[in-house]
Parts: sequence; structure tokens; C-alpha cells
Amino acid sequence: MPEPYVPDEVREFIVKYIATVPQIEALLLIWSCPDKRWTLRQVAARIYTSDAEAARALDGLCAAGLLVHRGENFVLDSSAADVEMIRKLKEAYARCLIPVTDVIHGKSRGEPSVTGLLRAGRGA
Repeated sequence: MPEPYVPDEVREFIVKYIATVPQIEALLLIWSCPDKRWTLRQVAARIYTSDAEAARALDGLCAAGLLVHRGENFVLDSSAADVEMIRKLKEAYARCLIPVTDVIHGKSRGEPSVTGLLRAGRGA
């Protein structure tokens, strides 16, 4: 059976916008119910993490322009292209959880992405 593969565009999205697994979990949660207004505590409870970890994840997503913080609530604030990429991220995360999390952990360790390695090998 072939090893699950994270599509290049999803990999690039992760490298650009996602720093932690709680960020993916929070983003996909909020994306799944775009009309709901999510509080920090609701997000933390649903992604099974502490309020402090959820706050860091949500702050990062807001800084990346994927979410916006309005009062006590966090809501999706993404372009149509980002919303489509979040859908693709959801599919990849459901289909190949370990490879997706490997991209995140590799990023945090400063490892080059596979795409970057391929480009370097071609002299691009």
C-alpha cells in the first residue's frame, strides 16, 4: 500500500500558516461551523487542550489572517481561496494524519520541506 501523501499545495499552506497541531484542530473546528461564534473555552474544550494552548493557537491563526477575534468570539475571516484550501487541509488531515503532523513537526524543527528539497535538487 502506498504511503499517504500530503499534496504540495496543502503542505505549502501548512508551512505558511500552521505552527502547531492545535492550530489545525482549531481552524478545522471553526471552519466546520462558520456561522457559530466560538469562545476560547469552547475551542479549548472541543480540541482537548488547555485554555493557554488554545489561546496561542487562536492568536496564531488570527495573526495569519485566517480567523478574526471579535469580542469574546473567534470567527473565520478567510478569502474564498483560503476557505477552499482549508477544505483540502481537512481532507488531507483526515486521510493522512501522520504525514500532515510530520509537516508541522518538521517545520518546528527547522527541517526543509520536501518541496524545497525537490526544488533545490532541480537547481530552481
